[in-house]
Amino acid sequence: MSRKTCTGCSRCLPLESFPNAGKRGKEPTCFMCTNDARRLRTPLPAIKRDPALIRINNTFNLWHGPVSRTPLRIAA
Repeated sequence: MSRKTCTGCSRCLPLESFPNAGKRGKEPTCFMCTNDARRLRTPLPAIKRDPALIRINNTFNLWHGPVSRTPLRIAA
């Protein structure tokens, strides 16, 4: 079984882990690196609004008010 080193992740993998490149033989990057690059290029889907979560967040903000990043002086 012949092995080849991936140029993306530097792992030594069997030839079955590399996609075909036509007459050139095999691609220099493995399937895992190719899939990772494809996932990074695709944009994330939009987040759907959840009315129940919006209502909970609004209620929490009404009860507790805005959050300040300054440390509490009472605890000292």
